[in-house]
Amino acid sequence: MLRRLDAAVSGARSGLERLESREGVRRAIFLLLLALIGGVMLLLNAHTPLMMDDYDYSFSWSTGERVSGLADVIASQAVHYRLWGGRSVVHALAQLFLSMDKRVFDAANALMYLLLLLELYALARPAGRRWCWPLLLVAHGALFCGVPFFGTVFLWLTGACNYLWGTALALTPLLVLRSAMEGGFFSKGRRLILALPVCFLAGWTNENTACGVLALVLVILLGLRMQKKRVPGGLWAALAAQALGVAVMLLAPGNYARASGYGYDSIVMELLRRLVTVAAYTVLYAGALAAAFVLVLGLARALGVKRRTGRALLLMLGALLAAGAMVASPVASDRSWTGVIALALCAVMTLCGDIDAQVRGMDAAKLAALPLLCVLLAFGGAQALSDVGAHEAAWTAQVARIEAAAAAGEESVSVEGVVSRSRFTMDVTLSHDAKDWPNSTLTRAFGINVNGP
Repeated sequence: MLRRLDAAVSGARSGLERLESREGVRRAIFLLLLALIGGVMLLLNAHTPLMMDDYDYSFSWSTGERVSGLADVIASQAVHYRLWGGRSVVHALAQLFLSMDKRVFDAANALMYLLLLLELYALARPAGRRWCWPLLLVAHGALFCGVPFFGTVFLWLTGACNYLWGTALALTPLLVLRSAMEGGFFSKGRRLILALPVCFLAGWTNENTACGVLALVLVILLGLRMQKKRVPGGLWAALAAQALGVAVMLLAPGNYARASGYGYDSIVMELLRRLVTVAAYTVLYAGALAAAFVLVLGLARALGVKRRTGRALLLMLGALLAAGAMVASPVASDRSWTGVIALALCAVMTLCGDIDAQVRGMDAAKLAALPLLCVLLAFGGAQALSDVGAHEAAWTAQVARIEAAAAAGEESVSVEGVVSRSRFTMDVTLSHDAKDWPNSTLTRAFGINVNGP
């Protein structure tokens, strides 16, 4: 009896291993997981309402009127660049989406989340190994379950344009670099010309991630030069384009106008305060990934796996460089660590990819666990949708009160903010006076004085 059971188990395991060895099967699983994740993200986006800064960026900084097209967005961002900050690319995206039906953003943002996952996958996967679907699950699982401000950076319109779209764009020079050095699309010098505008825009995204990636690309290119390896000249041109984008962002007059509002008794003490703050945030948001990095590295070593340790360490260095760039900012917000998390996660995924590609004895276990993983993925999405739906209903009720009061011709209305009770939502905080932000933006948007509690 035991022999028959053992034979049955061995036969099932052999069958699963043969299935996993087929590229067509791995491709089908990979695409199925992408579709499942994309569907969950589309639903979450559809039930995340416009909030906070969305109302502000619905209006042109140039004319004070609602933005209604690309020309309005360009004029608005020209003024925004002078008065407020240099993140023109991501804020232009936000204003462009706010000039359209929100369903356009919902679909585009779900696709952009998938693109970010694919970018992390492309940076981490082993050369010659395609459709490593476990890496896709690692990427989504770490972000979906591990980012405490998920809704703020991946679902909320203005936040997603800044941090999801900004991070995805900021990482593209690393993809160009890998492609050029490993015989990919950009390995032919002339094709690198196509990368120049992309790298320029990648630098013009957000301060810490763009600066961290710029520094990382520079370190990699200098390392290759010191090893006397051939570096295509186009990569240096791409680096220059990236640096130009960073410079355009950092030299925005609006950055200095905002910074002038902060006063410091001692610049040394202020820098020390920032260092401590940045270190604390980095441990809080990337500490678990750093620990996972050490554990996976130890596991790979114990299994005798050939490891791309150098590549993984460089990605972890990029995460630290992106975090360190925050020292130059007078204000540190949790969502600014999105790029840090992405780079640290990519370092962990690199080692996971080595294990997945070389330890064939895991193939049967992976396929056997796949149905359960899909159920957990769907269940987690359903739970998140429940949280987002409750938050949407609470804020929609307040918006309905504002619209009803405006329709009745009342001069003012008092509404409540909405407290976030999930990592998939964010607080809607109102001040007491209609003249204070964000109430002032609501007042302009709905044509009635909106007072807070």
